Amino acid sequence: MEPMGYLPRETLGKPKVFHMPCALCRAGQPTSTESHRFCAEKGQTEAPKLPLCRYGTKAVSAPVRKLGKGVVDSVVFSERDIDLLRILRWCRCIFREDAVRYFSEDIVSNLTALSYLKLYQESGALILTAGGNRFLESVFSDLPSGIPLAYREPDTRRRLRLSKLVLTTYRAGLNIFTTTTEELIPAPALFLPAIMRGRGRNPWGNTRTAAIVHLEGLSCAVHFVCPGIGKLMLMDELNAFANNTGALKDVRQSIVFAGSSYPEILSELEQLDNSGESRLITYGEAYRQMTMPVHLLSCDDTGAKQLRIMNVPDYRKKFSMAALKAHYEPPPKNAPAWDALYGDIPFVMAADMNLRRVDAAITTAQERGYSQIALAALEEQAEAVFFTRYRDAGLARVFTLTDAALSELDCDAVSLHSPSRRQFLTAKGDVVDAPLIQTHRKTGRKG
Repeated sequence: MEPMGYLPRETLGKPKVFHMPCALCRAGQPTSTESHRFCAEKGQTEAPKLPLCRYGTKAVSAPVRKLGKGVVDSVVFSERDIDLLRILRWCRCIFREDAVRYFSEDIVSNLTALSYLKLYQESGALILTAGGNRFLESVFSDLPSGIPLAYREPDTRRRLRLSKLVLTTYRAGLNIFTTTTEELIPAPALFLPAIMRGRGRNPWGNTRTAAIVHLEGLSCAVHFVCPGIGKLMLMDELNAFANNTGALKDVRQSIVFAGSSYPEILSELEQLDNSGESRLITYGEAYRQMTMPVHLLSCDDTGAKQLRIMNVPDYRKKFSMAALKAHYEPPPKNAPAWDALYGDIPFVMAADMNLRRVDAAITTAQERGYSQIALAALEEQAEAVFFTRYRDAGLARVFTLTDAALSELDCDAVSLHSPSRRQFLTAKGDVVDAPLIQTHRKTGRKG
């Protein structure tokens, strides 16, 4: 069990603390003081539910310790509590196992006990309750729409796929809580076009872009790809990408195909389209037609490390130099797909999972008389793709960038973001003490 919930008054530190009066005796002191700690037990069985002050609350994880019948003492929330609630507001639903993996069982159980989130039986996923939405609205003014969900299986599957992507970018340290493309600055940040739905005119129309990601010097339109994902109108997607990211200046543009795993993404991209359609095409056909760089991204910690590497300015050259050390030689200018020469062998830093660039590097090498190239990638990427696709085919010598190697390269890609247990402070630096929140209602019931 994580240490949870009760902050001694001295641990609240310097920020100004707003106390709400005791719910029972109405004295202007928090119930965490001794004189009011047991008000709920002095002839009272329940305390009325109190609205939280608009400044919001944030400190250690909300506890479930009862003073009287169904009454919780002085609940304050941690940054990880609030982050989970905000992610649910942005994604609408996430798998419970994902919430537990990234935030802990205690966090999920406590917020469920407080009736801020619940398990949606039809999908088996967590969603915010009405009470959870009201709580966020009392704390933040810049939130996506909180319109209640109507269960439709295709929409729920799409939202759950999106949640995998959002959690991956959250682990990579991106700012995921944006509501406009202008908020993509500064990098790294992510914007979800889906939150524009229901806001009147939607500039993204019916495009299938799942997210826009802004990294240092790079802007990416992200699509979630899996078997049976369907088709897209490629020119509409590219036009929407260009038209809606004008605020991002002096950046290279690329496409990211994200999915549950690299092999799953490739299984869809390698499908041939024999329909004869010229406008509505499969993702595989789009992959073959695109001229801008295309990166694959697995929605897990490996993908999060990949994004951290790609966020390093001029990452191809820097990582090649750091990996090869004294063996590094700059590549010839007429071989743009190469990142270095390793001895007399072309070298490619392939951790960004741009397989078309790897293929182009091999083609150039073969045209110039090289039998194979050398490439480096994350260990999980090598095992999932590069060993079978390139090493076993005799096309490349594959080197792996382990966590230990990345640490030697002075790279923070191994230090993925973990939600903090620190108390939450509002934008004004305030902390609100919200005492006596009831939890006697049935867990999971609508708030």
